[in-house]
Amino acid sequence: MYGTLSALASNLLILVLFVVVIWVGLRIAQSIFGVESKRAAAGEVAAKLVSYPTGSAAVLRRRFVRALTGQHVVMPSGERLAFAELTVRVAPEDLEKLDPDGDLERLGDDGAKLYLAHAERCGWAVPDEVTVVVEVDPGLRSGWVPPARGSGRAEPAAAAPLRTPVGWEVVPDDLPVVSRPAVVAAPAPAQRPDPEATMNFPALVPDLEDTAPTMNVAAGLSLERNGRATPIPLGGTVLGRLPESPVRFEEPEVSYRHAAIRRNGTQWQVKDLGSTNGTTVDGQRIDDWTDVRTGSVIALAGVRVTAVTDTSGTVHLQGLTSH
Repeated sequence: MYGTLSALASNLLILVLFVVVIWVGLRIAQSIFGVESKRAAAGEVAAKLVSYPTGSAAVLRRRFVRALTGQHVVMPSGERLAFAELTVRVAPEDLEKLDPDGDLERLGDDGAKLYLAHAERCGWAVPDEVTVVVEVDPGLRSGWVPPARGSGRAEPAAAAPLRTPVGWEVVPDDLPVVSRPAVVAAPAPAQRPDPEATMNFPALVPDLEDTAPTMNVAAGLSLERNGRATPIPLGGTVLGRLPESPVRFEEPEVSYRHAAIRRNGTQWQVKDLGSTNGTTVDGQRIDDWTDVRTGSVIALAGVRVTAVTDTSGTVHLQGLTSH
């Protein structure tokens, strides 16, 4: 009986010490992050742990190579074609691990050599030149390299000559015209692929002649708060209480790294970065990348900013000359 009571008392003492340590840790986190509640401090600590760089530089390089070498096109014949251009995104914190000098061009050249060597080793059809573009995406979690986006492709091998089926004879060229079949099949009209059916597979669609070429013009983005408009860099940024945030947030309910903004083609998008109190666009809470337009209200933990974009659209290129 005495031994049971002693073990119970020891377990209770350990539990009390554990609770005290957690309480002291949350008080320290409150003072570090400048939040009012222990729950908010716990959320900030969890967000830091999730976004903490994972893996060594060698592990990150392997993930970078895997993001490139897994991309190719498989034709109906089973032939595999390498892409001519690939775009791979990395987090800002990972750039130094991949290249000590942060040289995106040199990192892209190294990636192109690795991809080309892998394609030749696997027997893929390769283009004359492979280009790898490395982009820094502030919205990515450190340690994660998503699959690269490919465009263009190598040409498939030439089709083998048709063989005469068994039981059929080839008509000689020197026979009189009247002895040849009189029925001639009319050539089928060329059909343009349905844009809706092929827009997600640009590498599988043959190049089409564009009679009126255009170029997309991206819009600039500014965020208005308290009557003051702040332009957002074209390369994207992170919003929050961190010093690099273009819009200053002093409110304690706003997380240090609260949300990310990027330009995807001609469209601006915002994404919550696992903040404690969340992000909304026009009153709808978001987790993944969400489009924003002129007049969209972005709220970081209830702190509102308004998106204002410049005019965007397309410009016809016919008749334009370069200088």
